[in-house]
Amino acid sequence: MASSSRKLLPLCDCLGGRLPRRGDWKSIIALANHTLTTPSLIACVRSHRAALPEDVVAYVQELHDRNAIRNERLSAQLEEAVLALNRVGIIPLLIKGAAMLATSPPSARALRLMSDLDLIVRPDEIDAAKKGLAAIGYSVDYESDGQQTKWYADLKRPCDVGMIDLHHAFPDRSFFNRTLDDLRSHLRPVRLGTATALVPSPALRALVLVVHDQFQDYDYWTGRIDLRHLLDLRELLIAPDGPQWDELMAMVSGTLARNAVEARLLLLTTLFDIPWPAHRPKRLVPRLQVRRQLLQARIPPIRYFFLPMGFLDYRSHPRGRAEPPVPDGRKRRWFPKLATLRFLVSLSHQYRAGKI
Repeated sequence: MASSSRKLLPLCDCLGGRLPRRGDWKSIIALANHTLTTPSLIACVRSHRAALPEDVVAYVQELHDRNAIRNERLSAQLEEAVLALNRVGIIPLLIKGAAMLATSPPSARALRLMSDLDLIVRPDEIDAAKKGLAAIGYSVDYESDGQQTKWYADLKRPCDVGMIDLHHAFPDRSFFNRTLDDLRSHLRPVRLGTATALVPSPALRALVLVVHDQFQDYDYWTGRIDLRHLLDLRELLIAPDGPQWDELMAMVSGTLARNAVEARLLLLTTLFDIPWPAHRPKRLVPRLQVRRQLLQARIPPIRYFFLPMGFLDYRSHPRGRAEPPVPDGRKRRWFPKLATLRFLVSLSHQYRAGKI
C-alpha cells in the first residue's frame, strides 16, 4: 500500500477526468481499488480512451458496468425495505449511500461502490422497524449493546448484495449547530416507487459525511483520507442545488467541528479542481491537518509520528455534551487518556479498506 499511496495525486487527476502526468497505471488502479473509487475512473476512460492501455480501459469499464448492475439491485432492495417500514407506520431517513441511491440518476449511482444501506428510525421505532424488516426475511447479524452511546444494528438477507445498517440518530449530533426541530426542517420526502422515505438537504448530507469520517471513523485524529466520501462531498458541493460553503459552516457547532469540516473542505479543494471561497480565510489548524494527511498518504509510516497533531484542539472536544459536564474548578484535558492514545495507535496500525 505504501507505493500506491504515492499515487494519490495522479489518481485524483484521473477522478477529475484528466490524464495523470505520470501514468503508472498499475499503482493508480491499485490505489483506486483500495479506496473503492475504481468505477469513478470511467469519466477519464471515456474521455481519453485512445491514450490509455487497453487492459486499463477494459478493467475500469467492466467494474463500472458490474457496479451499475449491483447498485440497481441495491436500489430495489432499498425500495423494498422502505416499503416494509412504511407498512408498520415508519418513514425512515436515508443517509450516506442510501440517500444517493434515492436521489441520483442511474448514471451517477453506477459510480459509487457501496456495501450497505444506512437508514435512521426514531428510538421508539426500533422494535417495530426490526419486526417490519423481519417480515420480509431480514435477520439481525449484529446489534450493539445497550452500554454504547451509539446504537445500531446490521440486518441481512441471503438474497441481497448488501446489508441494512439501522440507526436511531445522526452520527455524533453534538457537532451540529442545530436542534432536532431544526434538523427536521432540513429533511424532505422522496418517493421510491410506492414507498416514502426522508432524505437530508444537501448541506446536511455533506455534514453527515464529514462528521461520520472525521469523528465516528476517527479520521481527524489519525489523519486518514476517505477518498470515496470526498467524491461524494464533491458531487454535493458542485451540484446546482448543492450547499453553499457558508450554509454548511453555519450548521457546525464548536471550534473542533469547524476545524474538522474546514480541514475536509480544504483537502477537497487541494485534491480536486474546486476553488476555495475568497471570503473565507484558510485557518492554521485545518491547513496543518491537510499537510499532515498528504504527507501520510505519501509516506505511510510517518503517521505514528504525526498522531500528536490530532490533539491540536483536543481540548475543544465537546465532551460535556456526550458526558457529564466538567465540575467547577477542573480544567479540560489538553491530551487524551493513555487508553485513548493506545486505541488510536492500534487504529493507525489497522488496514482499513477505503482509507488511505
